[in-house]
Amino acid sequence: MLAEAIIRWRKGRELKRVAQLTRAELETAKLAKFRRLVRHAQQRSPYYRRIIAERGIDVAACTSGEFPVLTKSLLMQHFDEIVTAPGVTKSAIANFLTHSHEPTELFQGRYRVIHTSGSSGEVGYFVYSKSDWANGTAMQPQRSRPVRKGNGKGKFRLAYYAAVDGHYAGVTLISAFKTGLAKLFVDVALFEVNRPLTETLAKLNEFQPEVLIGYTTALKILAGEQRRGTLALDRIINVTTAGEATTPADSTLLSETFGCPVVNSYGCSEHLGMGASPPNGDKIVLYDHDLVFEFLPDHTLVTNLFNRTLPLIRYRMADVLRPVPSGEHAPYLVIESLVGRNELQPKFKNRDGVEDFISPHTINEIFVAGVTRFQLQLTGENAFSFMICLDAAMTPEQRTAAVASVAGRLRDILARKHMENVRFDVVPVDDLPVSPRTRKFQLIVDRRAAG
Repeated sequence: MLAEAIIRWRKGRELKRVAQLTRAELETAKLAKFRRLVRHAQQRSPYYRRIIAERGIDVAACTSGEFPVLTKSLLMQHFDEIVTAPGVTKSAIANFLTHSHEPTELFQGRYRVIHTSGSSGEVGYFVYSKSDWANGTAMQPQRSRPVRKGNGKGKFRLAYYAAVDGHYAGVTLISAFKTGLAKLFVDVALFEVNRPLTETLAKLNEFQPEVLIGYTTALKILAGEQRRGTLALDRIINVTTAGEATTPADSTLLSETFGCPVVNSYGCSEHLGMGASPPNGDKIVLYDHDLVFEFLPDHTLVTNLFNRTLPLIRYRMADVLRPVPSGEHAPYLVIESLVGRNELQPKFKNRDGVEDFISPHTINEIFVAGVTRFQLQLTGENAFSFMICLDAAMTPEQRTAAVASVAGRLRDILARKHMENVRFDVVPVDDLPVSPRTRKFQLIVDRRAAG
């Protein structure tokens, strides 16, 4: 814990120096970091050692453009060769995730593990040493402290409304406030998005947070309840959206409803906190002193300079980022705030006849060993099919067990929302194609009109 605190302190000093650099000076510093990362990967990663040899890359003079693109499929296929830490293997992590659902529990007592399917429906594992994590979570430039309402004293009360029952990026980041020195200043309450809405409203009314963080769509649902009077939060001084695109209309709705500034954060499992808007801003400032972005018309490549356990060089992300002039935020890059990640949000009537929602984030965080991809297809007003792709190396018995495990996980998700009445089936398939219209994969598809 002390070692991580020291790393964050050093990173804070580094960020103050970065703020005084020109863009050219920052790029020079990042290139030096990149070459140190490549040297580390050459020494410890068979995958990168092979690439460097095959391509004749000069480690002392290389640039990221000399390396091939790394997709999530390639990462998972070559995981054990990419990772640089002995004993950290894909099978060991899968076993850990099968039994551990506590975000603060460390893999092998040393590593934080995050898993997600993201918007691709393809399962990925991302692992961070304590040093990686300390550097990655100390990346955000300092912003002014929010002004508390009334005579607010004591700890800041922070509510996080999202998926919180596993090793997911958001809850793992937020849970850091419950440890170390942070817990002396922040009182954190986690609210599972996959619980009945009425229950969540009652608990929020009791907790009365000052800072409210969560998925954009989920926070908009809370805003609707605040306007109706079923939610009565009068101490909010900051709302932060995460995990989904936040439009100017979304930001205005949340700001007017809760009477405070709104920050639109941008992050992911692969690179943690990547950026955020200024309060009520319509652009996102990228924290790119430890990230190298390559903007392309239909996707983005990101090289992570702080994760030395699982080096990600030119990692492909589906996010389409549109850079704009940095202005006052230089030397950092700035992008338009709309990052397309929104998914269809299924709504069903629960056992009491009350309509409620299932967050797409609850779906994309499902983990069952051997399941490589999945997709939820709505087939009726209270019915869906869950399509899964299984590891080709699995035995028939293992395939049967995986299907049963997925069904059990879905029953648990529905039960938490009091939706035991919703019908579903689990269907193994060889592949999950992209949408013929958008040419992109959809995690949740509405088949009801087609049926």
